[in-house]
Amino acid sequence: MSQGGRILIIDDSEIVLMRIRVELASAGYEVVTTTQLVGTARHLRGCDLVIVDFFMPGLDGAAVLQSLKAAVPEGEKPPLFYLYTTDAEAGSRYAELGFDGVFSRKGDLLALTPQVQAALRIRKLAGLSRGKERRT
Repeated sequence: MSQGGRILIIDDSEIVLMRIRVELASAGYEVVTTTQLVGTARHLRGCDLVIVDFFMPGLDGAAVLQSLKAAVPEGEKPPLFYLYTTDAEAGSRYAELGFDGVFSRKGDLLALTPQVQAALRIRKLAGLSRGKERRT
């Protein structure tokens, strides 16, 4: 397992997936990519972050998100689910769609790694603060 964390990326473009995989793997993340919109739940185990493209053939990112959230095993901490899009309207609705956040500069690989780092740092800090609350 990577020290950076495990990331699942779902997009209908193999080219986009390859570019993201190379970028995030070089930053120390374990990266799993898929163009499959159905059956992706098998990749969830151990994921810290799931990045979902919004516009895909057949299903939009919100529908994919619903199926993934339903597939998180009971009692297991769910990963963060982030929308990945250049569509400002979809991006502004990320929370309403059920996502934890949005990476709105799709295609800008120089922006993606710092955004991923920030999201995972927030997740880690939130987990630590919840742990402290339980002990007191």
